[in-house]
Amino acid sequence: MSKSNAPYWPILPSAIALAGIMVFIFASFGPPASSSGFVTTLKGFFLEVAPDYAEGKEHYRMMPGPGSWLMAFVLGMAAGGFIGGRSFGQTVTDMPKAWEKCYGSSRGKRYLATFIGGFLILFGARLAGGCTLGLFLSGSTQLAISGLYFGAVIFSVAMLTTRIVYKHRSHDHD
Repeated sequence: MSKSNAPYWPILPSAIALAGIMVFIFASFGPPASSSGFVTTLKGFFLEVAPDYAEGKEHYRMMPGPGSWLMAFVLGMAAGGFIGGRSFGQTVTDMPKAWEKCYGSSRGKRYLATFIGGFLILFGARLAGGCTLGLFLSGSTQLAISGLYFGAVIFSVAMLTTRIVYKHRSHDHD
């Protein structure tokens, strides 16, 4: 096995860390559901300012209230992203070089595209009835056919989307 000069963490320690996190989540909270923790906070907000609205919506009735593990999950992702970015060994920017090559260095254009992409992901998650990433993370760690199948589909669609967004310039990346 040859060593790579890529600035990524080694695969074995990364896999062991991810497995450890998943075992911790299963042992302490049960199977992970989703990263939709902001919805529990939103539910708490609506319970304070518009309780009839929150109680009248089935989605909010089925969600746990504020203070549940879902918000801790979201905060943990933010903390993990921050720690990962600081320990990466290479400067992490919000403007990938591949994006700059295709679309220029306008932060407004990048943020607009990111917002639209995030909106489409959230819209798709609502159509699917929940967080699809939760299906992949939770389902695949339990070796559920649906989780494994969805993992293959999501990676395939991500590769296709990347080719479309970056205008088939796969040979131009750094």
